[in-house]
Amino acid sequence: MSKDYYEILGIPRNATRDEIKRAYRKLAHQYHPDKKSGDEKRFKEINEAYQVLEDENKRRQYDQFGSSFQGRDFSGFSSGSGSAGASPFGNADFGDIFEDIFAGFGGDFYGGHGKRRQKRGRDISIGIDIAFSDSVFGIRRSIVLEKTSTCEHCGGEGGEPGSKANKCAHCQGTGTIRESRRSVFGTFTSLAECSNCGGRGEIPEKVCQVCRGVGVLRKQENIDIEIPPGIRDGEAIKLSGMGEAAPGAVSGDLYVKIRVMPHPIFRREGQDILTDLNVSPSKMLLGGKEILETLEGKIEVRIPELSKAGDFLRIRGKGVPKLRGGRGDLLIRIFPRLPKKLSSRARDLLSELEKEGL
Repeated sequence: MSKDYYEILGIPRNATRDEIKRAYRKLAHQYHPDKKSGDEKRFKEINEAYQVLEDENKRRQYDQFGSSFQGRDFSGFSSGSGSAGASPFGNADFGDIFEDIFAGFGGDFYGGHGKRRQKRGRDISIGIDIAFSDSVFGIRRSIVLEKTSTCEHCGGEGGEPGSKANKCAHCQGTGTIRESRRSVFGTFTSLAECSNCGGRGEIPEKVCQVCRGVGVLRKQENIDIEIPPGIRDGEAIKLSGMGEAAPGAVSGDLYVKIRVMPHPIFRREGQDILTDLNVSPSKMLLGGKEILETLEGKIEVRIPELSKAGDFLRIRGKGVPKLRGGRGDLLIRIFPRLPKKLSSRARDLLSELEKEGL
């Protein structure tokens, strides 16, 4: 009976090769025999369908004749075909699937390039609060963080300084133990860390008295954080190698999330700094000068004649530093500063101005 490979993969007949590959990977993950939800029969059907449809020539023949056409070679999927030791599933790309499977065994996947995943310590994420002005101009902050760090006494080696280290007899100095596992594809090898030497490949004759041979220990550490000018609220700084240390591994990273405290007067929009300035109505009409307290000290601001409420004044180069040099601007929005009380003389003058149409 002819099989509908498109139906097996759940794709339309005009599916692209990328769509075929995505559908195959999803189903292969789902039905892999080494998983709890696995189904070996279904898995073989999925691979059979993929082997045909991902090959342009085979797909063309299948579309014309179907999977049961006599004389066409769709037999490469049976367990007895091919040369001795050959995979019953042809040349399917199972790298991603195997990596997930072996991750569950507690070992490292040993791929075609013979490389192991590099062992590393845990990443740490912390948050710190900084003032608005510090976010504009930058600041150096020092924090005390308790974390697992490399033992300074032995340099992470686990032995007393100057003591001799012998090759681990358990792993023969490799730091890893090979573990083989049989599956429907054959025998695969994973690499697990040697429990005897902790992955170092050597065992010191004299154990470090500070860390007891582990190479790491829990302690408080002073960390300097350079916060760059112009950093935004919510941005994070990555400090490589400043995270948790682990025996026989590189340290993780430290991520510092920045929280910028709001300023009572100034706010940020892009690379510009905005603020409001209240001036007397007479100065808005006649023009004049005002003193404004900025993040960098006092400056003199010139108010143009016949200014309107809500007008902006721009002071160039007084904003937030830009990544590639230069700075944004300081934008000053002006409003009339109305008095709470009017004197008799002020009332008389305003009455005269009202007659003038002001």
